[in-house]
Amino acid sequence: MATYGWAGKILRVNLTTGNITTEDSTKYQDYIGGMGMGYRIMYDEVPLTTKPYDEASKLVMGVGPLTGSSVPCSGRMNISFLSPWSKGNSIIDAHMGGHIGARIKFAGYDAVIIEGKSSAPVYLKIDDDNVTIENASHIWGKGTFEANRILTEETGREFETASIGPAGENLVNYSTLNTSFGNSGGGGVGAVMGSKKLKGIAVRGTGSVKIADPKKLFDLNNYMLKDLIGANNNHNVPAVPQSWAEYSAVGGKNRWSGAPGRQWKKAEGGPIDMGEQPCGDINKIAYRTLKGVFDHGDVAANYIVKQGGCTSCPIRCYTQYEMDPLADFDLPVHVSNTCVPILYGFMFYPSGIKDFEYEGDANLVMSGATSHALDDMGLWCNYANLYRDFNWLCVSGKIKEVLPKDEYDSLPWKWEKNGDPRWAVEIIRRIAYKEGELATLGEGTLAMVEKWNLGKEYFDNVNPNNTNITYNGYPKHHANEDSGQIGLLFNLMYNRDCMIHHLTNVENSGAPYEVTKATMEGFFGKGCYDNKKAYTPMNRNKAKVAKWAFNGKQLHDSATVCNWMWPMTQSPSKKRNYVGDLNLEADFMTAVTGVNYTRESLEFAAERISQMLRVMTAISFNIAFGDTSLRDTHDAIPDWVFDQDPDFKPFEEGTYKMDRDDMETAKDYFYEEMGWDVKTGIPTRKTLEKFGLTGMADDLEARGILPR
Repeated sequence: MATYGWAGKILRVNLTTGNITTEDSTKYQDYIGGMGMGYRIMYDEVPLTTKPYDEASKLVMGVGPLTGSSVPCSGRMNISFLSPWSKGNSIIDAHMGGHIGARIKFAGYDAVIIEGKSSAPVYLKIDDDNVTIENASHIWGKGTFEANRILTEETGREFETASIGPAGENLVNYSTLNTSFGNSGGGGVGAVMGSKKLKGIAVRGTGSVKIADPKKLFDLNNYMLKDLIGANNNHNVPAVPQSWAEYSAVGGKNRWSGAPGRQWKKAEGGPIDMGEQPCGDINKIAYRTLKGVFDHGDVAANYIVKQGGCTSCPIRCYTQYEMDPLADFDLPVHVSNTCVPILYGFMFYPSGIKDFEYEGDANLVMSGATSHALDDMGLWCNYANLYRDFNWLCVSGKIKEVLPKDEYDSLPWKWEKNGDPRWAVEIIRRIAYKEGELATLGEGTLAMVEKWNLGKEYFDNVNPNNTNITYNGYPKHHANEDSGQIGLLFNLMYNRDCMIHHLTNVENSGAPYEVTKATMEGFFGKGCYDNKKAYTPMNRNKAKVAKWAFNGKQLHDSATVCNWMWPMTQSPSKKRNYVGDLNLEADFMTAVTGVNYTRESLEFAAERISQMLRVMTAISFNIAFGDTSLRDTHDAIPDWVFDQDPDFKPFEEGTYKMDRDDMETAKDYFYEEMGWDVKTGIPTRKTLEKFGLTGMADDLEARGILPR
C-alpha cells in the first residue's frame, strides 16, 4: 500500500461516550480517498435503515491523497452522510473548499469519523495528535461568522475553523457547515451535526504530506500551470479580445473575464487592473478570473476587493466584496462567495428590485445581502431551489393559502415592495429558526410538496423557475441546457444536485464549437459532442462521455481536487491546438503516492465508487419504497424537460427540449456502459464482482434487488 500522499490514520470521535481513537486508513486506499473512503465507511458501519438524525447516523469528513500535496486546485474536503431531505434519505455528500481539508491532512488524518450524540453543545478541537471535545455552549445559537471568530480567538490563528449556524442547530434540513471565510458544505450536513450537538470543528496541523517524487510533482505543476489551466471551470479563451489570443468567447460570457480596464476597484491601496494575462504567465493566473464580472457584469468590479481561494489553488475564484449600499440598511457590507448563494437573491423579490449606487447593481447588492445572511444562518439554497420555491410561492399567490393570516401579515411586505435587502434577510432568519409555516421551505422541496399537497404537477410544470430534474427533490446542475442527453444522464445518478462540471468546462471554454468538438471527438469518438440547442439523437459515444463525467465526479471528490477546475480537457495554448491532457490526474496521483496509476486504472477505481453509490441508492429506495428498480423511480425525468418550448420539436436547432423515447435509449446505452441491468438500472453481480464488491452483490441478492 502507498506510504506517500496518504496520512495513514483515521480519527474516530464518539460524541456519546467521549472516546477518541485512531485507526489505520490503508485498507481504504483502493477507494482513492475522500468520497470513496466515506462511502465505504458509511456502507460498512451505518445500516441504511438508519435515519439521518439517529444516534447511529455518522459523518465522514474525508480528504484524498492529493489534498495538501501542492497539486493545483486540491484544497477540498468531502463529507459523506445520509440525506435529511432527499427521497429515501439516501447517501449524499457535502463538498467544502477553503483550507480545512488541508489542515486535517497536516494534522495527520485521512478522515474524521463523527459518531454518537453529545448531550450538550460541543466542538471538536484537533491539534495534531491532541484531540479534544470542547464545550460549545457559549457559541451555540450564534451565526457562523461570530462562532468562527470566537473559535479562532480561543484556539489561535493557526487553527482553521468551521461551524454550523442556527439552521443546523434547529435541524433545518437545508443547512450547511461554514468556514470563517464562508466556504460552505451543503446538503444538510449542518442539521446532521446539529442533531449531534456538534457546533463546529477547529483544526491545526503542523505536519506535511509526504511526496513520492517531488521532482515529478514540481514538473507537473509547471506543466499544468503553463500549458493546461485556463480560468475557473477550464474556461480557456478570454471573454473579451486580447492581443495575444487567437479567440475570445462569443458574447463575452466566460470566467476568463480579467482584461485590460477591468479592476478590483475596492482593493486596499487603490484599484488593481487585471490587464492582459497570456496563458504562459504562471505568476498572474489569479488575474484571469474576475468571477464577479462573470456573474453580474462590469458593475461588479465597483465592489470587488480581491479574489480569494482555497489551498493550492492559483485561480482565486472566491470573490470578496465591499457593498457600501448595505450599510444604509444596517447590514454587513463585507460579502464573500463564489457561486449560487450570490446569484439568485433577487428571486426573493417578486415585485422587483431597484439599483442602488450604480446602474445595474441591484442584483449584485441584493444577492450579496442574501448570500451573507444564508452563510451566517448556515442555510443552504440547494442550488437555488430555496429561492425558486419561495418565488413560486409568492408569484402563484399560494403563500396566502399556506400561511396562517397572522403569519402572512407579520411579514414586512413593505420591504419586499421597496426592494429593501432586509426583506430577504428576515425570510432567511425565519426559515433558519423554524418560525412559522414558512419554515417548511427549509425542509426541502419534497417536504413542501407533500405538506402543501402540491402533487407531482409541481415537478412537471413548465415555468422558467422550475429546474427540478427528477422527482427526488433536487434541481439540475448543468443538465440538458449544457449537454443534452449527457447532462440529463449524470444528473439522474445522484441524490442531490450532481455538481459535475466536466461538460460545463467544455461547453463554456470560449473556444469555437468546431475546435472543442475536435478535442472531444479525439478523446471519445465521432458524434460524442453536440453544440448547445443543436442536439442530435443519442449514440454510444455520448454514453461514453456520460460515463466519463459520472465517474470523474467520484474521482475528483475522492482524490480530492476541485471539480470546478478539473479535468484538464482543453488547454488555453494554441500550440497544443487547445487540446488538454486527460492523463494528468493519474500522473499527479503517481507522483504523489508512488503508485503507478494510468488514466485507465484510476478511472477503474473511480467507477468502483460509482458502483457503490448506485448500490446504496438501490438499497435505500428499496427500504423506503419497496422499489426493486431505479429506472422508473429514481431515474424518472419530469415532464417539463419534454414539454418546454412548445413551438419546437426535439432535435430542432434552438431548443433544449428533449425527446422521451430518445432519453429512454440514452438510459439503455448508459446502463450498458456502466454494467447495469437495463430493465432496472441496478448493477449486476458480474459488474460488482469485477470491482471487488462481491459483498454488495450478496447484499442486493439477499434483499431481492440483484438483477437476474
